[in-house]
Amino acid sequence: MPLQLAFTENNGSVSEHLLFEGREYQVGRAENADIVIAHPQISRSHVVLRATKKADNDHVWQLSDTSSTGCYSAGVPVKQLTLDKPHVLQLGPIPCQFTPVAFNNVVRLDSQREWRKQQLKQYQTQLQRSHSSTALVNLARECLIQSLGCERASLILLDRINQYQLGVGYEEWMQGEDFTGSRTIINQCMQTNGVRAIGNIVCDSSLNNQHSIINHGIQAAICVPVCIEEKPVGVLYADSTLGRRYFTQTDIEFATSLANMISMRLLFHTIEHKLSLLG
Repeated sequence: MPLQLAFTENNGSVSEHLLFEGREYQVGRAENADIVIAHPQISRSHVVLRATKKADNDHVWQLSDTSSTGCYSAGVPVKQLTLDKPHVLQLGPIPCQFTPVAFNNVVRLDSQREWRKQQLKQYQTQLQRSHSSTALVNLARECLIQSLGCERASLILLDRINQYQLGVGYEEWMQGEDFTGSRTIINQCMQTNGVRAIGNIVCDSSLNNQHSIINHGIQAAICVPVCIEEKPVGVLYADSTLGRRYFTQTDIEFATSLANMISMRLLFHTIEHKLSLLG
């Protein structure tokens, strides 16, 4: 029986790995590990996973802790563990979910991934055919809501002192001082010029005490920088107030491709404006 390992990456996306019987897997910080978790408190070789054959010729997965910072189940140190049912374990400070997967569910997961790829491909084709900036931004907003399962989404442009300017829509939740998105997440995205994707904000100690998060009940959010000449001028922002969800690396790549297309359109308009001044 295959084993699925899922954990949260530094950018907030969820990394999923499907392991098959017939070999052992090393999980750790080392670049040559089979599954790399890039965190300073993860050992170079933190755990080893291997499947052993049972009497009925099926396999069961075994976990062995080979780390210096430990492996914990509900706060209890674990050196050896049989993964015959779903477990959430702390590898050092990183929560990881281990889930045995029946072969018929592996087929279902593959089908879902293929369907998602086709969906993203269709959206990308539509985006490339958008001739106006407004149509492009509206379609990007629709993609985030429909494809990533967010309730609210928008392009938000900022001026030089990070005063919020609304690119499109002028929806109620985006209005000036009544803005009910997360300014904290947007500021982090702008300052680092990097993606922020948080699927369960309640469990994120750096965010769950922020006023914008508490006051507006934001459960999950994704924020991608929009740049002109590599300088962030705004963000593509989406969030959910109804419940937590997780963002996969595919979701991150898709949202980033949307932001890149908008960045290219903004750059084109900037060049067009400069040329008009020369004329």
